[in-house]
Amino acid sequence: MKRYALMAMAFALTGLPAESAAQDTVWNRYTLEGLGGVFVSARTGAACAGAGVTDESVRVQAEAALAAAEVELLTQGEMLRNPGLPELRIILECASGDGVAVTGALAFSVAVRVHQSTQMTRDNQITLSEAVTWFTTELGIAAIVDAPAALEAAVAAKVEEFATAYTETNGGGGGNPG
Repeated sequence: MKRYALMAMAFALTGLPAESAAQDTVWNRYTLEGLGGVFVSARTGAACAGAGVTDESVRVQAEAALAAAEVELLTQGEMLRNPGLPELRIILECASGDGVAVTGALAFSVAVRVHQSTQMTRDNQITLSEAVTWFTTELGIAAIVDAPAALEAAVAAKVEEFATAYTETNGGGGGNPG
């Protein structure tokens, strides 16, 4: 019963069905082509911060992994000057098992999404300043004492998934295809 309570808690965090865990297809990868890099932002919920994982620690971890994978990183100013407004947004949501059927556990979701400016094809005068063009998510459950390591591992895996998609689409690092 405790396991089912945690699973329900984890699924409730995202509101996504299990099969919606990733959008890394040929169709979505083309939206990464020639992007010219990404600005990285991170947002962690209060329960994640309470477990020792902060916005800043997630952002620094992601930027280090992306730099190692040769994904060009943009400052906020560079992102705002880029016509696509490319932002890699990392969102962590956590829920503590305290007060429900399970105590001492943390359910979490990690979402890594590329936000870009887009234009409607049916009417090119309609532009959206922000749309999600690529994403991946993960749900997990960890003991409170193991939560920081579990969250860091989940973020690392999802950022690596993005880095692979980005570099394969752009023929290596740097964001300028070949």
